[in-house]
Amino acid sequence: MKIPHAGDVRIDERKVRGYLLSTSHPVGRFKARVLAALGFDERGAPAFIEELRRLAVEGDVSEVEETAFGQKYTVPGDLIGPLGTAPVITVWFRERGVDRVRLVTVRPR
Repeated sequence: MKIPHAGDVRIDERKVRGYLLSTSHPVGRFKARVLAALGFDERGAPAFIEELRRLAVEGDVSEVEETAFGQKYTVPGDLIGPLGTAPVITVWFRERGVDRVRLVTVRPR
């Protein structure tokens, strides 16, 4: 199974820069270290976002969770960066009544 409308996922650049790639965020900084080892940092956010879009389109959903607010999709994949590749889990969410799926988080597998 693929993410619904995977070619049109929403990825908030503020979340990417201020959380996932931020070396100063209280929680995100741990993810940022892993992502930096692959060659992704705040300056390279556009490339990172494009790689997340690739994972959304090409990846297969491993788990769908129904919540009171919508569906949560878990998609594992290999994140390919300028300096290497690492297995990750991406989490996406589609709110009830909304077609567009949005990125929730990325974490190392």
